[in-house]
Amino acid sequence: MNKLSGHLINLFFSFFIIVFVILVFNPTAADAASLKLKYNNRTHIYKGKQVAVYLDDKKVNMNKTKGIVLNKTLMVSYKDVFKKACKIKTTYKAKTGKIVLKGNGVTVKLQLNSKTAYINGKKKKLKQAPIKVRYIKKKKTKILIPAKDISKAFGYTYSYSSSTARMSIKSPYVIEYDGNIHIYKKYIGGLVYNNVTADMDYMPTLSIGCTMIPAEQVLKNIMGLEYNYDKSGGKITVKALNNMLELSIGSKTAILNGTTQIELKTAPTVVKRLDTGAEAVMVPAAAVIRALDYYYSWNSTLKIIYIQTKNFFSWEANANASYDTSVYSAALTKANAIYDNNNKDIVISLLFDKAISSESFTCTDSISAGRYAYFDFPKTISLLNNSHGNINMGELQSVNIEQNGDSANNLRFVLVFSSAYASMTYKTDGNTLTITVSLEANKAYALKINKPDEVSFTDIKTSDDYTNKRFFIYIPGNHKDYYTSNKISVNSSVVTGTQITYKSDGYTEITVNTSKLQGYKLVSLGDVIGVVVDNPANIYDNIVVLDAGHGGNDPGASAGGYDESDITLEIIYKKAKEYFDSEESNVKAYWTRTNDTFITLSNRASYASEIGADMFVSLHMNSSTNLSAKGTEVFYSTVNNHTADNGINSKKLAEICLDNIVSVLKTNNRGVKTANYYVIKNNTVPAVLIELGFISNTSDRQLITDDVAQQTAAKAIYDSVIAAFNK
Repeated sequence: MNKLSGHLINLFFSFFIIVFVILVFNPTAADAASLKLKYNNRTHIYKGKQVAVYLDDKKVNMNKTKGIVLNKTLMVSYKDVFKKACKIKTTYKAKTGKIVLKGNGVTVKLQLNSKTAYINGKKKKLKQAPIKVRYIKKKKTKILIPAKDISKAFGYTYSYSSSTARMSIKSPYVIEYDGNIHIYKKYIGGLVYNNVTADMDYMPTLSIGCTMIPAEQVLKNIMGLEYNYDKSGGKITVKALNNMLELSIGSKTAILNGTTQIELKTAPTVVKRLDTGAEAVMVPAAAVIRALDYYYSWNSTLKIIYIQTKNFFSWEANANASYDTSVYSAALTKANAIYDNNNKDIVISLLFDKAISSESFTCTDSISAGRYAYFDFPKTISLLNNSHGNINMGELQSVNIEQNGDSANNLRFVLVFSSAYASMTYKTDGNTLTITVSLEANKAYALKINKPDEVSFTDIKTSDDYTNKRFFIYIPGNHKDYYTSNKISVNSSVVTGTQITYKSDGYTEITVNTSKLQGYKLVSLGDVIGVVVDNPANIYDNIVVLDAGHGGNDPGASAGGYDESDITLEIIYKKAKEYFDSEESNVKAYWTRTNDTFITLSNRASYASEIGADMFVSLHMNSSTNLSAKGTEVFYSTVNNHTADNGINSKKLAEICLDNIVSVLKTNNRGVKTANYYVIKNNTVPAVLIELGFISNTSDRQLITDDVAQQTAAKAIYDSVIAAFNK
């Protein structure tokens, strides 16, 4: 043998050793290459993927017989995956080849070698039939079933990665109520009570016909209300301040204060979580919370319920309370604190037995530099039955009443705050001192404006010129020179500039220009005015878009010298504006047009989405060749009739508008109708189109062009929007 032959023999021997080591010590690699299987009475060499299964990120023990892919369908052992790992009850009859799986309220019936399956009795065609497979090398026989179809039938979230040969399934959320087991596929919601996020791990907010909350967990443990559940009778009783609500398991009728019936969308029911065994009485959230006189709102994006207290405390003097008039000149007889949902403020009222003025007490306002503020009332006594109240909401922690505050016979009312940036204002009116604490203090301020000492925050006014992307702040008095030395601090990229002008009406006007349409809110920070600037939906709770039909080169219908476009603008903008912009209004209104301008239908319909509005109302006047046709009708589109977060939909809004308008204008009721007019069909919020009256009819035309009737119609539209938001 020469040296070359010996060298070749050594190389061959080395290669043989390497292959032997790989095959012996790395059996997975060998298995991946081929797998000897027997099924359908034939032996097959399987060269496809050998798939591992993971349940909730934990690997399933499949006794070294991984899943295989047949006919592009992943097949796994029903016993290893569904019976042992998923705990699904299974039966297999070898004689008939029938496989039955039961769990999560679902029954699946399969038949060996048949592509026909039944899921809760409903027939389903499988891509690959269940099959009996012999893993020859492992000496194991398994019944393999389609992994994806069966996983999804039992509510598991299924995924498969071909590159890693891994199948993953996630356990479903399974609950039991009304005697049935349900695979729950909707949202798992949270809850915030008085700005504090609640622990909902035991039982979350669930959607069962409507948004439901665990009664004891929320009403008793979180809100601190008096709660009782009589399990034997299925009766639930909740008491909050002056309200008592009685509910019954399975009944859609609740009783408030012993007399008033409240209809529930879903009856209270007992729900059990099958993953933890937790059980709770679930009640309709909105109806129950509002009946107990709390503010309720639902964030559909975050899936969170927000509950706010309306009344923090209410203290009164005893009926026979009196005081020594030789020592004291006045007495505090009542104190209460409520939550103002419209402005997101805490409002505290102090009632005295005699009239007070700003000169009759002193206020030490240390809010901007410390953590408290106090009011001192000389020669005044408290006759209240309480002197301390915890609030723990926003910036305000508590209030205290102290007799003999800083000198003999003085009454001191103290507010304790959680930060140095709390916002507080106060004013007097007759016998009452009203103190307002804003909950907006935690927000970033786009502007900070120094307030002149002689100016009261409550005297400052604003107006919105959103069509020109600006708003105005009006401060009484001439302070143009003051703001030359006290510059306005701007901390927002969206604010493009400010201008100071003294107006002939006696106000200093601060113009705030923005790069895009924005909402705004003023907050008192002691000697500083904080201005919050943000997208309208983040500033205002209730937003409506009001659309005056037609305009510009599109006058709409005409008759008797009148154009439809002029009438709609006069009513829904010029006259309705005074209602929507009033201090009493809790609705922010935006108009698609404020003058005789042509606006495309597309721009009108998209406006609600652009500003984050909650509803859309378009006003039109009708016309017909039949001159006797008259009356009011309101249209909505069935294409856009989903129920919004506030519980309103287009049909309900149309019904409210029609009822209000017809009742005050006494027009002929032509009913609520459906149509696919562009502005209501292509909207993203509940939307209606009002045909107020027929311009072609003499009596209707006289009505819709009459100044008093127009004012009445404007008020009816305003009242309708307010009513819809309060539904």
